[in-house]
Amino acid sequence: MIKPVNYEPSQHFGDNPTSILSADHWLIQTFGNYQPDGHTGIDYPCPSGTPVKAVTSGTVLHVGWFGGSYLDNPYWIAPSFAGYCYVVDHGDFVGIYAHCLDGGARVRVGQRVTEGQVLGPSGNTGGSTGDHLHFEVLPDGWIVNSRMYGRINPANILARISTQSTTVQTSKGFLMALSDKQQTELYNRIIRYVDSKVSDVPKRVWGMPVRRGGKQISALQELADAKTLIIKQQATIDALTAKVNAQQAVTK
Repeated sequence: MIKPVNYEPSQHFGDNPTSILSADHWLIQTFGNYQPDGHTGIDYPCPSGTPVKAVTSGTVLHVGWFGGSYLDNPYWIAPSFAGYCYVVDHGDFVGIYAHCLDGGARVRVGQRVTEGQVLGPSGNTGGSTGDHLHFEVLPDGWIVNSRMYGRINPANILARISTQSTTVQTSKGFLMALSDKQQTELYNRIIRYVDSKVSDVPKRVWGMPVRRGGKQISALQELADAKTLIIKQQATIDALTAKVNAQQAVTK
């Protein structure tokens, strides 16, 4: 998991609720009471043309401007306000990248993108008062007719997953939905059987169901994929072993 652009936020989730502003405030006069409970995402003050990257792998759901009103799309994105944007299904959440450069897309609807792949350049389109990227997160099962229009704080997603990605590189992508305890158990199983054929691993090893990208899969598939990844990256096995040993020491 990475940030969509390499800039520090200028406006955070929940900042500047418009419900406390007077009717003659310039924001209300310009945009209306558009964020009554506060800012619905994170703003990154990057200059127009900055490459906007997919925060993690996913499938592109939308590219460009939305038509009609916010009621005409399932994300309640206000077309004139969001400007030129990208909507990407990242598995257990949908990422919305707004105010991007008009016509700058480097991806298309239906395309599978990888973490860090450039979606297009940032811009200043729609209801924007200056160059920046607006990034929002809709979690699985979102309810748009609710507080913050179903959005959650993107910082929670970025912080939770980036820790796993930077601490143990091989866990990036396929173990993000597991708890620390489940990860420890999986690491133990992987390391124990890393030199064995998948067919030689006892059936009881496959007993724990796991979730990947918001979907439940078999532990057989998860461990087989994990083993393949570890075999390709032998240099990381010592790091995995050290992590498991440290976690076991804490629980004893």
